[in-house]
Amino acid sequence: MAKNRKIIRSSVMGFCMGVKAVMGKVDNQVEFNKNTNLYTYGPLIHNPQVIDKLRLQGVEPIESPLEADGGTVIIRAHGIHPVERRNFIDKGYEIIEGTCPRVLKSQKTVCEYSQNGWFIVIVGDKGHGEVKAIVGCAEKYAVILGESEAEELFLPEKTLVIAQTTLSQEEYDSICQILLRKNPSIKIIKSICPATRQRQDSLKKLTTEVDAVIVVGGKNSANTKRLHLSALKAGIPTWHVEDVDDLPVEIYDFEIIGITAGASTPDWMIDKIEAELMKKEK
Repeated sequence: MAKNRKIIRSSVMGFCMGVKAVMGKVDNQVEFNKNTNLYTYGPLIHNPQVIDKLRLQGVEPIESPLEADGGTVIIRAHGIHPVERRNFIDKGYEIIEGTCPRVLKSQKTVCEYSQNGWFIVIVGDKGHGEVKAIVGCAEKYAVILGESEAEELFLPEKTLVIAQTTLSQEEYDSICQILLRKNPSIKIIKSICPATRQRQDSLKKLTTEVDAVIVVGGKNSANTKRLHLSALKAGIPTWHVEDVDDLPVEIYDFEIIGITAGASTPDWMIDKIEAELMKKEK
């Protein structure tokens, strides 16, 4: 067991700009909107502890306007399919816009190019809320993630390529290189959030300074999973945890431990994990 344990935090981690903004809007609604039912469109962020905390405040996630009898619905940072947005409005819900500005920009870009006859290639996870929201703005499109899918894809002359904002730049670059070989005239949009790259770069530096890494965040968080994979690729012992109960007993054998966290991880959860790691015995 390490006697002089040291914790080093990644210089960039935790809530991103979009998550901070939508969490602020929820807090305002909880504080000032006392006379209406309050919902979020799906889980507000990919963090079960935050969702549980919101439920205690009377904020419930719903996926359809038919799941409730009206009220106020806050759109999560991932955005919403345009048809679903219209369904909520038609059912009389008040809409609070919480979509990340970068996601809104991607939706607007896809809508404009799609209306002008362009084929849209969306690089990202088909099941991710942001990708579903962007797909809703496209007429002719394909969603791909791996290099093999890129190799098999047919690309019309007018093809626009855009990425899920939380995709790693390395993944996007490698896929775009394949698409460019197939069709050098494609238009590639720089849609990845700078905070995503900053987290990855900060983690790379962290792995050179520590003996092991703990990645804090929801198990269903795409960007947290990518942080975990990046640390593993660096060849350092790494664990992805949601809460203190997930911490492995082996971690207490390391003297210098690094912590990073996904874009949906609140500061109080990071503090909780660090406090647990600093305990001398387990």
